[in-house]
Amino acid sequence: MRDPLVNKTISPTDNPRINPEKNYRINPKHNWNINPAMNEGINPEKNKLINPKFNKDFSPLHNHSINPMYSFSLHPLSNTTWKGYYMFDKASKLTGYLVIANQFVVLDFDDKGTWKGYLIKTSSNTYNYFNLQDEWTKVFFCEDSMVGFNLFDSTGEWTGNYAK
Repeated sequence: MRDPLVNKTISPTDNPRINPEKNYRINPKHNWNINPAMNEGINPEKNKLINPKFNKDFSPLHNHSINPMYSFSLHPLSNTTWKGYYMFDKASKLTGYLVIANQFVVLDFDDKGTWKGYLIKTSSNTYNYFNLQDEWTKVFFCEDSMVGFNLFDSTGEWTGNYAK
C-alpha cells in the first residue's frame, strides 16, 4: 500500500526513520556524501559522466528510448504496468509520478501526467533533477533509508516532498 495517509510507515511525518529532519544520515546538510554541493563526484557541474549535456545516453532529448514522447510505455497514465514511485507533498497528497526509464534515469510527471523533467542517478544513490532542456536545476533526491526518496532544494533543505 503506497498511500501514506493509510500506511503511516511510509510517511516521513509519522516515521522519523525516513524523515531527514530527524535522521541526519539521510540529510544532505549533515551528510556531505549525499550533497552535490559538497561532493564533486555527484555534482553534474563537476562530473560530466552524470551530466546529460555531455553524456547524451542520459538525455531524453537525444536518447529516444528514455523519452516518453517516443516510448509511450514510459507514460504513467497511458501504461498500467509502469514501474516507479508516487510523489507526495508534505501533507501526503499525491503530486505526481516518477517512472523508471532505465537503471540511471527516472522521469518526473505531475499528477495530471505532464512530463516535467527527469532524474539521473549518481554513485551515491542520489538523483540530480534536470529540466526538459537538460539543465540541472540543482534540486536533488536522496534515499530515505527505506524504499523511497526525499526531495531537497539547492541548499540541501528538505522540501517536504517525497517519493514512494
